[in-house]
Amino acid sequence: MINHYKPFVEQLEEINLKGVDYIFCLNNTDQHWDTITTSINPQGKICSIVETEEKHDLNLLKSKSAAFVWEFMFTRAMYQTKDMQEQHKLLSALSELIDQKKLVTTLTEVLTLINADNLKKAHIMVESGKMIGKVVVEYFE
Repeated sequence: MINHYKPFVEQLEEINLKGVDYIFCLNNTDQHWDTITTSINPQGKICSIVETEEKHDLNLLKSKSAAFVWEFMFTRAMYQTKDMQEQHKLLSALSELIDQKKLVTTLTEVLTLINADNLKKAHIMVESGKMIGKVVVEYFE
């Protein structure tokens, strides 16, 4: 795993990698675009879940025949795709793997009760840009 606070290329070199076949960007595509396109191997695949505010040069991927794709969990439901039920299957399989402890979540903070104070606190944590993992606000009063 790469620490998004440090330069990717240097971290890859530290573990004797010149590039990688897959990149899953979970943090600031805009900030990391140049490093991502440098680090991806030829015919590699890049996926991001993070919106961009800038326009990015996809031509940087052309000579590598690398692919860039978005993942948005609500696409099937929003567009009523033919495979809409697939999202249910994927999430059910994922929950089984978590229950079996074959996958570990990135949950790092749980705030109990859903109220204005906890929602503000969670929002501040996420917007700080320093939070590692996910925060959950659960249970109504």
